[in-house]
Amino acid sequence: MAATMKLSLTFVLLLSAALVVLGDAQATCDLVRCIQGGHITCKNYPGQRLDGCACVCAPEDGKRCVLRLDDGSTYDCPKTKC
Repeated sequence: MAATMKLSLTFVLLLSAALVVLGDAQATCDLVRCIQGGHITCKNYPGQRLDGCACVCAPEDGKRCVLRLDDGSTYDCPKTKC
């Protein structure tokens, strides 16, 4: 269990770093397939499960977005993107 959690966190961190390097988050999010599976929910998109496995894939106009991975873990997405 701990090894899976470390692998998931490592993958998210590496993916985030790759998105920063590439600069175009939307194009990258369209190409990325989540190994751990997940989706994003935002308060201003009620009832929708948005595609994405990293907070940088959340919509730019998203309000209080949360990354929800299939293993049950959740991550609050920051309000601004770098």
